[in-house]
Amino acid sequence: MIRAIAEAPVSGRDFESTRPENRLRPEKHERSFMVGNNKKPSLTKRQREIYEFLREKIINRGYGPTVREIGLHFNIRSPNGVMCHLKALERKGLISREQNMSRAIQLSDAPQNRLSVPLMGTAVSGRPVQPSVSSGEEHVSFNSVFEGNDICCLRVEGHGFNALNISDGDFLVLNREAPMQPGSMVAALDDRHCVVICTVQDGNSHLIPAIPGSYSSVTRQVLGVISGVVRKFRVAPKPVIEPNPPIGVQ
Repeated sequence: MIRAIAEAPVSGRDFESTRPENRLRPEKHERSFMVGNNKKPSLTKRQREIYEFLREKIINRGYGPTVREIGLHFNIRSPNGVMCHLKALERKGLISREQNMSRAIQLSDAPQNRLSVPLMGTAVSGRPVQPSVSSGEEHVSFNSVFEGNDICCLRVEGHGFNALNISDGDFLVLNREAPMQPGSMVAALDDRHCVVICTVQDGNSHLIPAIPGSYSSVTRQVLGVISGVVRKFRVAPKPVIEPNPPIGVQ
């Protein structure tokens, strides 16, 4: 049964950092500004511009820019000049930075786009964890699962989809505007108004049950193309052990 509910610093070799004209010039005027309903510490004009640039990248792209990207965007040739601005924003409590990661800038007071998360490494059963540097990836983006203007989800109840590795409590992410491509899977309603998962057949876009031997019926309505499955880790509850009654008590 299923229920619908609808950075580490960049090497100075990448920048011309020794020329006096490229060094950071302090701004004379600092002003407070607003983000949302919160009043922020006083910032110079350049600090405010850099903060807004960081904010836009983190929220819309899912991770912050590198020192090099910031320098190129604001025409700051010295990486030390960029770092001075970042350290000022960090002292004022607007951002936080993690060491040894080139894009590890986070906003202190804004919701993070958790569709992109840092990659710690690769877990292989019975073998040491493989660090992310071996794959060249620093972040993994799940944006493709939630792309589109008409996204919804279904909560799975029961074990009817176990054959597809879809378990009780999982969420099916549906894209209701995506075209049905051959080989894709869709969630649909059958003639009993029950949810079924079907595969789009090559050639004629005919829908066939994704689970062999399952109930074959007429598909009345396609709910959407399945773009992903979300599973929350759940700790199994401990069984309740009834205490033994005292000896002689029935």
